Amino acid sequence: MTVSKEINLNAYKENLIKIGQVVSPAKVMAVVKADAYGHGLVPVARAAVEAGIDFLGVLDIETGLRLRESGITEKCFAWLHSPQSDFGKAVLAGIELSASSIEELESIAKAPGRAQVHLKLDTGLSRNGCRIENWHALVSRALELKALGEIDVVAIWTHLSGTSESDDLKAIQIFNQGHEMASSLGFTGYRHAASSPAAFNLPESRFDLVRIGVSAFGTSPVNGRLASELSLEIPMTVTAEVLSDDVISIGFLHGYFSSLSGKARVEIDGRLYKVLKVGPLASKIETGAFRPGDLVKVFGPEGLLAPTAEELCNLVGTVTDELFTGLKANSVTYTA
Repeated sequence: MTVSKEINLNAYKENLIKIGQVVSPAKVMAVVKADAYGHGLVPVARAAVEAGIDFLGVLDIETGLRLRESGITEKCFAWLHSPQSDFGKAVLAGIELSASSIEELESIAKAPGRAQVHLKLDTGLSRNGCRIENWHALVSRALELKALGEIDVVAIWTHLSGTSESDDLKAIQIFNQGHEMASSLGFTGYRHAASSPAAFNLPESRFDLVRIGVSAFGTSPVNGRLASELSLEIPMTVTAEVLSDDVISIGFLHGYFSSLSGKARVEIDGRLYKVLKVGPLASKIETGAFRPGDLVKVFGPEGLLAPTAEELCNLVGTVTDELFTGLKANSVTYTA
């Protein structure tokens, strides 16, 4: 039984270029966490570099090290650490690191070499950031360590919640306050706050750099607008095969949501067929003029009869991140 993914790297590159035009003069960090959202870490990272991206967001040190092992030398930024994180390997590999507390900062500074550090301010999301009341102490200590030659303080940053425009605007006010405080202490680096939603919706959030993740994979970051309306193309096409008169070779153990039963449709030979029941490794569909072995288009870009990833996720009230990262395929091919 076969489930296949085909990844159009040209579509991904074009998405990055178009997003770069939208957010200019801010630069783009291409986020490739979670195996590049299920699209394949190394091929996607290389495609990002080919598209002119010189900064990759990797979430964790281990992902950054994988890129280094594959020969990718562009800047990498890791922001999620654990007590087991190996800051020594990260600094040696030139992976830039986030710090949210003095304790974390001190651990990074102890690593051999000179770490490139981004100080993270919590602006309301409560996701691994330093609260504003502790910010002065964190920045002060970071600049002391910089003066000692232990680290470089290259940036300050934050995560915006994206829950509402008003919440994000309040967060930006706190971030600006934090920047003013840091600047008064001697900070001279750059700022980044926006991921995909804010990068498109709030120009004032772009600052010097935006972190672009799932929108580069053809997902709209703007409520009420499809990716195609923003000229973003879905790079991933997923196919299966007909197993018998009314059974296809994809199920919920492949990451095809069981809640799509009775809602989704698939394309076979230019016609749509309703998915009646999603099983573990296979799904039951309407009968039709098809035969075992025929190709089943499960989802793909605009222009197919088959649904897009966005359309599938809208049917069950989830996000494309969950679909992309959870999908397990027997084979993955790349087109450039």
